[in-house]
Amino acid sequence: MTLQETEASLYALIGHFNVNVAMSDDVPILIQSLSEHKREELKAEYERRLKYNLLGMDDFRWATACVAKDEKSARRFFEDVYKYAFESGEEPDVTDYWNRPKPKDW
Repeated sequence: MTLQETEASLYALIGHFNVNVAMSDDVPILIQSLSEHKREELKAEYERRLKYNLLGMDDFRWATACVAKDEKSARRFFEDVYKYAFESGEEPDVTDYWNRPKPKDW
């Protein structure tokens, strides 16, 4: 997988959390559809971006169509997405990270 393909796959993954399309439950399907080699490359690129804090508030806005509470919340969101995608973690709820109160009926 080229760097461009890896980046496209990374943005396809986090784009599933856009609140206007709400496809985050399809992330495990996306990950499983990749070959083991492509999955490992995507995982390594994601880890690199987390390690060097390359995913922040601007990426959160792009991925979710929402504004994060702050930079720390945005980074935590991406860490939780990583855990969900690659470590069978709990599916992140965008409303836990955005800058407005969670609606009472949610």
